[in-house]
Amino acid sequence: MRRLPTSPPFPLWPLAALLLGSAGCGTASDSVCEDVGNCSQGGSSTWITSCQSAADAVEQAAPTCSQAFDEYFQCAEDHYVCNGATASFPGCDSQVGALEACLNAAQANSPCETLASETASCPGGSGSSPPGSPVPAACTLNEQCQAGCYLQEVSNPCAPGGSELNAFTQCAETCPP
Repeated sequence: MRRLPTSPPFPLWPLAALLLGSAGCGTASDSVCEDVGNCSQGGSSTWITSCQSAADAVEQAAPTCSQAFDEYFQCAEDHYVCNGATASFPGCDSQVGALEACLNAAQANSPCETLASETASCPGGSGSSPPGSPVPAACTLNEQCQAGCYLQEVSNPCAPGGSELNAFTQCAETCPP
C-alpha cells in the first residue's frame, strides 16, 4: 500500500477535496477546498468548484468511510498550513492512515472497479483499464479519483466525446498525485 506523506512537498488538499463529497456551506471539506484553493490555486473559484465536484465522485464510492472522512477533514481543517503556494496538514498522519485503510477496504466498490466493469465489453477491453484509459489497473487514491472523474464526466466509457474528455481532465486535475 502506498503511503502518502502529510507534509510538503505533497499537498493533501486533493485528498481532502476528493473524499468527503459535495459539502454544504460551513463544512470542513468546504473550508479545506477553499483554503487550498486560496493557497495553491490563487483563489480560483473554478478550481474550488471543481474540487468539490471531484469530491462527489469519491464520496459515492466509499460511503462506509464517513467517520474516517470526518476525522481526517477535521484534522485537515484544524492543522491547515499554507507555505508559499503549498498547502499541507501536519499532524494528520494517523487520520490519513485510517482513511487510506478504509478506502483500501472499500476498494471492491471503488470507481476503479466500476470503470473496469463498464469497460470490460469495450472493443479491446480486458475488464481492467482500456487502452489509452486515464485510469491504470491498480487503484491508488489518485487512480480512484481519476476513475470517479471519468465515470462522472463520460456518458459512454467506451467512446468518450471530446468535450467529455475535457471535463474529465479538469476534474482529474484536482486528484492527488
